[in-house]
Amino acid sequence: MQATLEDFFKALRGSDLEISLNAQVDAARAVELVGWSDRILLKSALGTTLAKTTTDRALYDEAFDRFFRFSSFQHMAAQGSLAQPALEPDATPGSGAMAAQDLPDPARDDQAATGSGGPAGGRALSQLLLSGDSAALAKRMQEAAREVGLTDIWFFTQKGYYTQKIQQAMGLELLDREISDAKRQTLVPERAKDLEQARKKLFEEVRNFVERKLALFGTAPTRQLHDDFLQSQKLSNIEKRDFARMHVIVSKIAKRLAERHARRKKKRVRGQLDFRKTLRKNAAYDGVMFETFWRSRVVGRPRVVAICDVSGSVRQYARFLLLFLHSLGEQVSDLRSFAFTNHLVEVSDTFESLPVEQAVDKVMQAVGGSGTDYGQTLLDIEEQLLDDIDRRTTVLILGDARNNRGEAHAEVMKMLYHRARRVIWLNPEPASFWGLGDSEMKRYASYCHIARECNSIAHLERTLDALLHSHSASV
Repeated sequence: MQATLEDFFKALRGSDLEISLNAQVDAARAVELVGWSDRILLKSALGTTLAKTTTDRALYDEAFDRFFRFSSFQHMAAQGSLAQPALEPDATPGSGAMAAQDLPDPARDDQAATGSGGPAGGRALSQLLLSGDSAALAKRMQEAAREVGLTDIWFFTQKGYYTQKIQQAMGLELLDREISDAKRQTLVPERAKDLEQARKKLFEEVRNFVERKLALFGTAPTRQLHDDFLQSQKLSNIEKRDFARMHVIVSKIAKRLAERHARRKKKRVRGQLDFRKTLRKNAAYDGVMFETFWRSRVVGRPRVVAICDVSGSVRQYARFLLLFLHSLGEQVSDLRSFAFTNHLVEVSDTFESLPVEQAVDKVMQAVGGSGTDYGQTLLDIEEQLLDDIDRRTTVLILGDARNNRGEAHAEVMKMLYHRARRVIWLNPEPASFWGLGDSEMKRYASYCHIARECNSIAHLERTLDALLHSHSASV
């Protein structure tokens, strides 16, 4: 039972459904209560413990139906009187409701296959194939798959390897010897022909089984490899076809950051133990501290002004920074967003009225200009924003600081530096490029509390993690 559940958890993770350790424990207890005999009851019980939202439930239902499906060796039903096919934990049943025998108890894996007349492990593979015992064949194939570690399959190039290994674990070597012996015998010529035909069908069934397992278990590792690659890539090199996946990655990271800093903030809000008040209140208990009192402290959330260059050279970076910031939710109490090429435009209302992904697309399309002008943008900041910036405000600027030889107006940066709590500049270019050509980055960096290279999702995550952490730590 435990091995089957662990395989199912792998399948759920492969379907992008995160399963916590507590949920896995609850699922195991649910199976102990309801058993494996009633498919609908099992599906409902596991779904209650593993799927927490409507979206999760849809993913769970699909994964359950794909994982628990019996379809192997059913073509052999025409070859003889067969037992009910065993449920193959890997894909979907054709019908929703199933009788009790449709879900075999994994605890009985070492016992006789239903209706086979003897233990599946004690019968030769040739006997199972020629008798058409689909239940015993499916059971033996599942056991062989677990023996060779099929749930670790990652790539399509491994299909041939696992197909061969499973056949060998099922008894292929003995079957091949029986075929050779049958060819040398002249009394029963049909036996060699029947065995060869059965061997071909065995190969087809095992290969199809492996392909289904690859689709079930290979998706998550290969997707994770691709996700790791996307997170380390320069954002300017991300292709449009990967935008949807990048949005999913950013949302997951933002959620993880938000949860992490929510826990940190909860610990800091509690403050230090108030010994005097605690001892005074527990005097009636001879000093035993049944009740504790803490010196509470207020931990605020960062107030952020995000200013993003959305010109052609850096618009991809701005896309994902804005997506990141607006996915952090309550961890940023007051977030104002601005975009510019040669004039500053506030886009906060766009993010309030549209889902974050749609808002990012709209901003990218709406804000533009003929050429980047950081000097004019800084003058706009002085006119529109400077009075609203105080010691609680973090100014986060994203851009390459390439000003097309225009006036830099670094004096505005100096004013920002003295008024804001922090000025953070994220530049997609390597630090070795700063100050070269029309770059004003070295002049601007003098008036930044933090100026760093930032051109990947991994960079953005570290920067925003540090922003949230340093704010709550210094309150």
